[in-house]
Amino acid sequence: MSEEVPSTPVATPDSAVAAQPEPSQATADLSVPTGGAAAVPAGAPAVTSADDPWPTVEWDSWNGSVDTLPEQYHETVRGVRGYFERDFSDRAEEISNLRSMYAAMLSEEEDPRIGQLTNQLSSLQDKYEKEQIQYKELQERLSSTENRAVEEYVDRFWKDHADLSEDKEKLQVFSQFLLEKNDYGGMWDAYVAAELMAFPPEIIQVAVDAKKDGVSDQYALKLAKARAELEEVRAQPTGPSPEEVAAAQAKAQAEAKAKAPRTGAKITNGATRSSRPQVAKKSVNDADSLDEMRLLAARRAFSVHGGGRR
Repeated sequence: MSEEVPSTPVATPDSAVAAQPEPSQATADLSVPTGGAAAVPAGAPAVTSADDPWPTVEWDSWNGSVDTLPEQYHETVRGVRGYFERDFSDRAEEISNLRSMYAAMLSEEEDPRIGQLTNQLSSLQDKYEKEQIQYKELQERLSSTENRAVEEYVDRFWKDHADLSEDKEKLQVFSQFLLEKNDYGGMWDAYVAAELMAFPPEIIQVAVDAKKDGVSDQYALKLAKARAELEEVRAQPTGPSPEEVAAAQAKAQAEAKAKAPRTGAKITNGATRSSRPQVAKKSVNDADSLDEMRLLAARRAFSVHGGGRR
C-alpha cells in the first residue's frame, strides 16, 4: 500500500496564466493584472508594442534562484539582490563587532576594537615613515640641484662681469643692491644691478626711484638708460651763434678777395706767343666776345713787344 504524497504545483508561465491563482496580499503589487501583462511601476518607462509581456510569478513558492524566474526578471532581480546583499554584509559585520565587544566586556577581556585600531595605527605609521624617507630623499635632491644651479649662475655671472670684480668701489655698491633690505628699493637682479654700476650716481638714482615706485628691475634699467641718453644729448656742444656765423662769413670773403687775381693779371694770364699760324692771324675783329677781344689784344701786344709785327 503506497502512500500518496500530495504534489505542490510549480508555477510556469503557461500554467500561471491559465490558472490565474488568487494573489496574496504580499504579492498583490507584483502580480500581473488580468490579461497576462505585468503592472508597470510608477516612474518606469511605458511598455511599447515591441516589449514582451511580463508573466505572473508565484513569489510565495519561488525558491530564490534567479534562473527559475522568467528571463524578463533576471536583470532586475540580480540588481535588487546585490543591493540587499551589500547592505546585509555591512550589517552582519557591525553585528559581529558588537558581539565581540560585548563578549569581551562580559569576560573582562580587552575590547577587540582596540586591537583593530592598534593594527591600523601601526600600518599608518609604517606608511608615514616610508613616505617621510621618500620626502627626505626628494628634498635632498632638490637642495643639491638648487645649490648646483646657484654655483653655475655665480660662475657665469662673474665670468661675464670680470671688470666689476676688479673695481672695489663699484663692487661695494653692487653688493648692497643684492641685499633683501637696503636703501635701493630692495633686492635687485644681479645682471641689472651690474649694468647700473656703469652709470653715474644720479642716473642710478633714477632707477632706484622707479623700483621704489613698484617698477620691475628691467624697466627701471630702461628708464635709467633713457635718462643717460638724454643727458648725453644735452651735454653735446650747440651750434655757432649768429655773430660767430657772420664773423666767419666776413673772414671767408676777405680771404677770397685777397686771393683773387688783379684784372690785368687775369687778362694776360697764360698769354704767350703762339706758334700756331691760324691763331696768330686771327684779328680782334674776329672775336666773338669782349673777353676774347681782350685776350687777342693782349697777345698782339706781347707779339709786338717780342719783336714781331708793329
